[in-house]
Amino acid sequence: MQETIGDTTYNWTDVTTEFADLCRNLPVGEVLRDEDFTLFEAMTALELMDPKMDGGMSIKNHFHEQKHGNRTLTLPQLIEKKLVKTSSLTPTELIHLFDQLLSTFHMWLDGHSLALTLYTCVYVHDIPIIEDYPLRTICYTFVKLIDYIRERILLKAGLFEEEDFSGTLTYNFPFYRDTIKDQTCLSDLKKCEDELNKRLRSLKHESELNQSEINATQQLIHRIRFLRLFFGVTLRFNEANEKTNEQTYLNSEEILKNLKQIDELLLLIRPSHVVEDETTTSPDNAEMIIPISSLADIARSFDPYYNYRQLPPAFNRFIRQLILPSCVYTFLGSICQQLRRMLEVNDKRTLKQAFEFFLEYSTNEKPSLFIRSLLLLSYLPSVQGCLLSSRKIFGQISFAEQVKYEMRLFIVPPLLTLKYIAIDQETINYGENFFQRACVPFSNLFYSLCNNRARTREKLSNLLDEFSVLQDESEKLDQWLHKYFLQHILQANLSTLNAQTLLLIEKTSYFFQFILHWTLLIMEYYLLMGFDLSLYSKRELYDVYFYFAQIILFTHINVYKTSTNLLNTTIPMLIQTNQKHQQISKNQTSNIFVQQFSSLVQQHSNDDPLMDSANDSNPGQKKNKRKNLNGLLSTNTDHHEQEVALIHGHFAMSTAMHRCLKALELERRLRFSSTDANYFLRDEIRYRHRFLPFANLCAPPYMPHADFLHIQNLSDNRYTPKELYQDAINNFSQAKTYFESYLNRLTASKQQTLNRTFTTNFTSLADVESYIRIAKTNCVVLKLLLSGHKPEMKIDFDFTLHAHYPTLKL
Repeated sequence: MQETIGDTTYNWTDVTTEFADLCRNLPVGEVLRDEDFTLFEAMTALELMDPKMDGGMSIKNHFHEQKHGNRTLTLPQLIEKKLVKTSSLTPTELIHLFDQLLSTFHMWLDGHSLALTLYTCVYVHDIPIIEDYPLRTICYTFVKLIDYIRERILLKAGLFEEEDFSGTLTYNFPFYRDTIKDQTCLSDLKKCEDELNKRLRSLKHESELNQSEINATQQLIHRIRFLRLFFGVTLRFNEANEKTNEQTYLNSEEILKNLKQIDELLLLIRPSHVVEDETTTSPDNAEMIIPISSLADIARSFDPYYNYRQLPPAFNRFIRQLILPSCVYTFLGSICQQLRRMLEVNDKRTLKQAFEFFLEYSTNEKPSLFIRSLLLLSYLPSVQGCLLSSRKIFGQISFAEQVKYEMRLFIVPPLLTLKYIAIDQETINYGENFFQRACVPFSNLFYSLCNNRARTREKLSNLLDEFSVLQDESEKLDQWLHKYFLQHILQANLSTLNAQTLLLIEKTSYFFQFILHWTLLIMEYYLLMGFDLSLYSKRELYDVYFYFAQIILFTHINVYKTSTNLLNTTIPMLIQTNQKHQQISKNQTSNIFVQQFSSLVQQHSNDDPLMDSANDSNPGQKKNKRKNLNGLLSTNTDHHEQEVALIHGHFAMSTAMHRCLKALELERRLRFSSTDANYFLRDEIRYRHRFLPFANLCAPPYMPHADFLHIQNLSDNRYTPKELYQDAINNFSQAKTYFESYLNRLTASKQQTLNRTFTTNFTSLADVESYIRIAKTNCVVLKLLLSGHKPEMKIDFDFTLHAHYPTLKL
């Protein structure tokens, strides 16, 4: 058959019969593939034959089977046909409806659409016509609960992705915002609970006790009270003043009290289980058995096809079966546990503590979108129309003040320490602009950590660009400030001032070192998340471990050394400078930067190195003084002792891994192919893809792939496999020593209750124990390889003990 389209004539051949014959030999689920018939065309063909692509096809079949015609019955029509009832519902019927509504609520939190979950219940489409007071109150509360979570938490936090949350489409469902208030639902639930308690007492005093009705009434009371407490807890998060719309302070004590009551209720609630046989009983009395015959009057209360026509053609249209109530109540119990754990963020008063908590929480708890949104809004409460960078921490502390205090803790810059230094207006503006500019990347950092883990990694790569700009600005600010505080220190003419201290202050870039420290933390987290998400192939492990150790961790060790050296060298001089000027000048503090966050410094004086040293140097203090043999302040105190110990452990582990991988590659014990024809499997493309986010940073400088290959070639020519094996063994042993000493220090200081201490991203005590076992195992395997054990055997990697470092398997 010929067909002309434009200037081209096509000769078509009918292959229907031949195609059908070939398809008969294909098993179910297998599709035909050809050079001109790709997977995309195959999936397109499948979708064209899918009933959900035709908005009326499946629904016609459904209603034809139901013999109700091709239309959806509304609640008044169902009542008229006596298919559902709206008055005089029994406790058993209410329990069944409650558990079904709770199941739809859970599925909505899990990301399903409102049209497929809560609003499959015909009652919630027209709640005012319901005559039964408990049922009407329950329906109102579920609608208001979902509306509050959607509007005031999920959409306000803005953390959801398309795969996380389908609640942005409401299909004009009724939410009764103008007629019913949130507090009205709470008061109505309390009223229902009181009436049911009266009914329960009357049942217990009847001559003929109906135990099944008593149990059903008691279970209904537990459920209504649970809903009231859970709704009340939700309302306390991100609660705002109705007049000013300002965020109210999070009352964690009240929330914890309610969560404890919810936990007690969950132990008393018996999830419902519908059965067809009335004689069926629960063996352990853990579930409440409901015969299906007792639900005949409300059998049409849930219709999965109720909103079918409103869904777009390519949407997931079918949720055939709701989640069992027993699973739902278990899930709600886990939510309460996560909320209780999440409230610990209120105790994290520094940026580093909060950063560590966010990492630990997202890693260990794996919170849902609902919990992640609450975490962000608890730490950075949102006001209507307020930018993320303008939010205040806990609604009280601005990011600019917190960054100043965090910098003072880390490196003690004279600009934020000397109380009586004279600063002109231009310098004040320069400094304030820097701190205001720092609010954006630091606030975006905590926002990024609250996203799902895959999206977090993507956002961190973009965040590094912002820190790159901040590095440039910090370096310029350091150069600008040198002339001011150096001149001030020289005018002080302190007897303890020597040329070495002055040179150290002159050559140190305080602001740049601080921003570099946070940049390195983000880089470390970015690379290690690749292991958690299983993104790296065996071919890339050498590149990742090399860059992680020799570029990132090596730089971070130097930053910590610089910070420790400055803290030990300059703190005594800064204290004496402040004390001398305080005796000379009777005026108040003249440094505007110190004035701005003096209250914050006083609040955290126990953590401030300058305040601690000042107290130690005061003879009136009764504290134990850190003194050397000459009775002076110690100049070798390690202010970052735990952090440096862990970083050295990670550095040794990563160094051992890339040394080991190089030796295995030289002996051809790994199945790496160096002649891949596929462009996207070439080493240069892989390298550039993994480390491209680091290319724009001032420090640490990005290592191009050509330089990386040059270092590899030097290693190939300089070291033999046996030397590399021995070096890897030494590094594994050294890493084990660092991690063991870290655990011993925690035990000696009676800090066993601490479940983690962060340094390089997330490193819990359980992680450290895993690292020690991995180091021991790899030492044994490498010693066998060094002795020539089974030279033809290939080596495999096992990431079972920990995602970051594998154990070597023979």
